[in-house]
Amino acid sequence: MHTLSFSVDIAAPCDAVFHFHDDVENLKQITPPEADLKILYADDPGKGQKVVLSIAQFGFLHMKWEVLITDYEPPFRMTDEQIKGPFHSWRQTRSFQSLSNAHTRLTDAVVYELPLQFFSDFFFGALVEQQITEQFKYRQAKLKAILENQFHS
Repeated sequence: MHTLSFSVDIAAPCDAVFHFHDDVENLKQITPPEADLKILYADDPGKGQKVVLSIAQFGFLHMKWEVLITDYEPPFRMTDEQIKGPFHSWRQTRSFQSLSNAHTRLTDAVVYELPLQFFSDFFFGALVEQQITEQFKYRQAKLKAILENQFHS
């Protein structure tokens, strides 16, 4: 198992930061363009929501990724877990901490396991971790820019 955690402070209210994640369409705004994200299906937001995505890895290899929202506690936390997809297992928990009425800390914690773990870790582990890290840094920077522009323009 691998664990990664990424945090960002956003000058926006906690409710707004949390509910930005309710709208699956917002994923398109915060996903790197080369991932060519497509939303194939999404239930209504909340615990039990199923989301099916198509995402490009390495810019050309499209794969389907199905996730289920397994924990949903507005405006504090939401967790999605992979049902089917590129990982042996994947769990992402987003935690939202109100720093003040207009400031929020978002922490994305990811626990994942690669398929054929020993082999994959040896040959691809560092590359996968680097890609995940770059994706989350991109996503958090875009999210911060979008919400701070919305609340401070």
